[in-house]
Amino acid sequence: MKKAIFGAALAAILGVAAMATFAQEAPPPAAQMHGEPQRGDGAPPHGAMGPMMGARGPSFAVINDLEQLRRLYAMSGHPGDIVAVYHDVLSKTQDPMLRHYIYDSLAREQLKPANPEQAIATLRTSLAEDLAAANKAPHGVPGQPQ
Repeated sequence: MKKAIFGAALAAILGVAAMATFAQEAPPPAAQMHGEPQRGDGAPPHGAMGPMMGARGPSFAVINDLEQLRRLYAMSGHPGDIVAVYHDVLSKTQDPMLRHYIYDSLAREQLKPANPEQAIATLRTSLAEDLAAANKAPHGVPGQPQ
């Protein structure tokens, strides 16, 4: 049980670090909205995740929108307003990757006014969802009996 929790926590930390790095290297919103490549050679841009990230899909677009909104709220002097957006998106998606990203972002926002109890509760909710999803996922090597 401890190994499973440790593994989930480690995966969460690595996922957050990777997404934070990837989000920092995202193309400007206008370029992404119009599908324009960022590189001059016509190849799609590769962030820190490189080619293993594959095509940027709807989940990436949602994360990019959320990051842009977070920055705009911070620039406008209303950084706490992003919390309501996070809750709104959580109520509208069942995508496990998006939910995980949003829970992590929400916990970071809850820590800013030094509210660790609320941040812990948020991350425990995320952990519970992640564990439930991990338990549903097939284990083992694809194509081999389990």
